[in-house]
Amino acid sequence: MSYIFGSKEWLDYFAKVLNEDENYKKAAKDWEDSIMLVVNNLPPKVKDYFKKEELIVWFDLWHGQCRKVEILNSQNERNAGITLIGSYSTIKKIALGNLSPTVAVMTGQLKAKGNVMKLITNAGASSAFVNSIKKVPTQFLE
Repeated sequence: MSYIFGSKEWLDYFAKVLNEDENYKKAAKDWEDSIMLVVNNLPPKVKDYFKKEELIVWFDLWHGQCRKVEILNSQNERNAGITLIGSYSTIKKIALGNLSPTVAVMTGQLKAKGNVMKLITNAGASSAFVNSIKKVPTQFLE
């Protein structure tokens, strides 16, 4: 069974994987910020599936645990220490392990707002977060 990337089922499974991942727990043991992920430039099938122009997901991350994950309708619904904004194709590359999130930020493929220095200085936590994504059986709509 696979889950459609960005769906509630996918996010719930990802949070479970993240919370069971010892590498992530160690790498993010000092992390105390929520992260908002805004995925834009959605392909038509993705827009049709979600009935949205962009996907907005909020992660409550605290000391190596994902305490909560929510799909939002607007960026104004929640505050986040860091907001990451990228196209569906960029996020897909990151999720598949074909693009480092740090490289994506440094090259402008992924825009970061908020405490960007914290994100960069915690590259190990970012890497472990992405490695956890790879453990989720994922279906990307195109």
